[in-house]
Amino acid sequence: MVSKVGKQIAEMNKKIDFLESAKRHLEMLYAEQWGLDHSLLYSFSSCASTEPMQLEPSEENPLLIFQPSRDGNVLQAGTPLGLFSYLFARQALLEGYLHHFFYTYRYFATAKEIFKFITERFNSALSVSVEQQENRMKVHCRAIDIIQVWIEGFYDMDFKTDSEMTQQLVHFIKYKVIPVDPQGECLLQLIERHQHREETANGVVMYDNAVTEEERPVNQQEPEKEPAKKMHSFRAALGLPKRGLSASKKERSKVGVISCLSSKDSSKGQTSGVYLPSQSMEKDWFSLSEHLTATLAYQLTLMQQDVFSKVHAVHFMNSRAYGVGVESTTNPMFRRTTAISQSKLDLDQTDQVDAPNPSGTLFVESLYNSDLIVTLLDYARTMSHWVSCEILCCSSVKTQVALLSKFIHIAKTCYDLRNYDTCVQIMEGLDNVLVKQVPAWRNLPSKVNSIMQELIAAKMFLKSDSQCLVEGESHRDKPTLPCTLLFLMHVQQLEIGSFTLANGMFKWTKMKTIGKLIDQIRVFKERQFRYEADSELQALIRQRIMEFQEQDLHMLASQQLSNFHHGEKSSRKFHDALKRVRASLQ
Repeated sequence: MVSKVGKQIAEMNKKIDFLESAKRHLEMLYAEQWGLDHSLLYSFSSCASTEPMQLEPSEENPLLIFQPSRDGNVLQAGTPLGLFSYLFARQALLEGYLHHFFYTYRYFATAKEIFKFITERFNSALSVSVEQQENRMKVHCRAIDIIQVWIEGFYDMDFKTDSEMTQQLVHFIKYKVIPVDPQGECLLQLIERHQHREETANGVVMYDNAVTEEERPVNQQEPEKEPAKKMHSFRAALGLPKRGLSASKKERSKVGVISCLSSKDSSKGQTSGVYLPSQSMEKDWFSLSEHLTATLAYQLTLMQQDVFSKVHAVHFMNSRAYGVGVESTTNPMFRRTTAISQSKLDLDQTDQVDAPNPSGTLFVESLYNSDLIVTLLDYARTMSHWVSCEILCCSSVKTQVALLSKFIHIAKTCYDLRNYDTCVQIMEGLDNVLVKQVPAWRNLPSKVNSIMQELIAAKMFLKSDSQCLVEGESHRDKPTLPCTLLFLMHVQQLEIGSFTLANGMFKWTKMKTIGKLIDQIRVFKERQFRYEADSELQALIRQRIMEFQEQDLHMLASQQLSNFHHGEKSSRKFHDALKRVRASLQ
């Protein structure tokens, strides 16, 4: 009975999604009637803001380049002014031009320039002749649609970071748009919702100064009157406590993994302040083997989703200018550049601070701090480091085999869930040079080995095809978490080369391809995993990751005999004996 009801609910959800999709399509078709004919775009872009708008058809448009195709003329390139004017063109909505434009305009223009163009053309259309009344209505209605698309999808990137521009937008809507069209009230409500969400969802609930996160029980709630503090860097993304606790607090918080770590005796030549796993490495308080593979995969997925949800699609562009590159994949110790590493991060407020304009940037103005992307990359490296540490800290080969199998099955489950980020993080941890050399790999069951080979092939496929996550229909009703680093590499590959033609026009086909790719982030964020969060298990995992975060893998590996191959001496003696036998027989 329960399964039958579940199937009915799933079918009903699919029908609702279909109806919502049909509704959006009908709304788009209705809005498309307000687009200007292509022949009017040149006079539209050339009209002065201080004079009444007078649109005249023109066969030639020196501001845009079109290429004839089976479906009509396709935009190929244009000047910034020509690309601005195409926002008001017929079919621009159906072609997805508006969304792709607001992703990629940063390569050739600024937000203020676009806002100025829209407001000037809107004001110019207020006073037109009787013959131009139809064009007046088209310009006003399309301008409202453009602003709505801009606010809905890009408020956090273009208005939240610029209070002056936000005030100008509100003033324009109140005193220019609303007297002409009551639809302006909806734009104001949309802005208010974004501002309210910013005020209420800003930061995370933290504890007061008297009680640290480490001292408070996992399930204890924060008092409502306590002001929320901001999250800083990937430590906050993991929910980790801040560094710099007093010695007494450190002693009181020495639980969990720390209780299994022994401080090396300084008389043996080791640094007294370094904690290394003891030979016993007890895990009574938390063991991966005590939890089902699916349970761990679900909680890791929710943790990854929480970090991924803070990032906007625009953050995945221009990442090379901030030091994100191939070295991120080849060097496991890669960290952010010095300029970025000195600044603490805030997952909700990072993009509100103007970042210094880095050398080699592709954007006209760099108002988007890449700290959110670097935070995602740091989180991924920390997760991979934790996986490697867990394997190297096992006290026996048997335990190591069990843990390797556990992680491989977790990675496979994450892959099946379409949580590719956590899957690749685990694979990177298992691919560490020290982990790959442990003898336990030779004792893995053949079934686990086959799963490992499948995951390796899947990772190579993710690297090779940027559209693999959105091909077919299977992805449309499933949440997805893409691999951050691989996605960045795909975007950077599209960003290689010039953005302009020999005549100085910007290549719209190139920018449209980039816009289509990063629009996947918006699609992925629309659907989220709805698993029940286990706050206690997540806290234990975070504590485990925190304890291992600063540990050196070579020092950890040296503490366990299970990480080394044995029998080499006897094997050498056997080969020497064989040589002597061969010599005697010759």
